[in-house]
Parts: sequence; structure tokens; C-alpha cells
Amino acid sequence: MKRIALALAAALPLLAPIAATPVQAAPAAKPIPTRTVVMQDRKFHPQVIRLRINVPTRIVLVNRDVSGHNFSAKGFFARADIRDARGGMQAIREGIVTVPSQSTREFVVTPRARGPFDLTSSVALDVASGMQGQILVY
Repeated sequence: MKRIALALAAALPLLAPIAATPVQAAPAAKPIPTRTVVMQDRKFHPQVIRLRINVPTRIVLVNRDVSGHNFSAKGFFARADIRDARGGMQAIREGIVTVPSQSTREFVVTPRARGPFDLTSSVALDVASGMQGQILVY
């Protein structure tokens, strides 16, 4: 028993540097920026959405109106990579995201071209009310 105690006592100084060395944590994943667009009173809020080229961004579309709207930006979506875990990819690729009344849609988009892109709703009453905006990629 004495021999074991002596052996442990002799080994502790050798193990101390290993135990005291901090473990390097893996670098934290960079959070995806989020842009929320509220559709209310037949308007987009904000009317200008600013995105960085080649930076994935989560877009959250919130429709607070009692009627459905859509987020139509064909030129923009034609020049972007889109991920949508809930489906509806084909409609987004064609440039239109439908957002039913009192609901939310979200997707991740990575713009691949700079420029201003028109944003509209193609619902008849929205067009008449001037529901429009712009996506600015810089």
C-alpha cells in the first residue's frame, strides 16, 4: 500500500502539466444573419432589404394582414442559391414566395450577384396599392 502511495506521489508532478493544459474549443460557427420582412397594410417593412453578396442570410417573411401576399423578386432569386427546409423550393426558384394571411415563411438565401432587384407582390390589390420594394445586394 505504501508503495502505491509513493508511486502516485511521484507521478503527480508529471501529470500536472497535462491536467492544467486548457482544451481548445472548436471555433464557434458563425451565426447566419437574419432579415425579417413584415407584410402589413399592403406594404413591405422595410421596403429596402440589404444583403451581402455570397453571404447566406435567413429571410423571414411575416404576413400580418388578413389577406395573402407574395414576395416576388424574380431577378434576385434567379441569381441566388436558396435553401428552404420546409419545401416550396420550385416556387422560390421561379421567383415568388407565397405567404398566406397571418403566417410566416422562412428560407436561407445566398446572393450571387450584386445590384438592386425589384421586389413586388403580384396579388392584384397589392399591385394597385403599390406594394413594392427593393433588394439591394452589395
